Amino acid sequence: MTDSLLCHWCPIQPDTPEHLLLHCHRHHSHHVALLHSLSVIHSHWPTLTDLLDGCTNTNQGFKTLNLTRTFLKKTNQLHRI
Repeated sequence: MTDSLLCHWCPIQPDTPEHLLLHCHRHHSHHVALLHSLSVIHSHWPTLTDLLDGCTNTNQGFKTLNLTRTFLKKTNQLHRI
């Protein structure tokens, strides 16, 4: 992700894709929007695997990837994944 092992905005958290996509406080409002949109697609709390196309249903996987891409673009973080 970056040269640092820790998140730039949450300095006690590791700088990982999971942290960025699901937990980083810097992008809280975008997480809320992403998780709300994903709740229509997934019957469970999404995991990193779900967000990076771990879905067995092709249509569900495509929608999930598209929402994840939108999140990354809106947060200007697409380059980090």
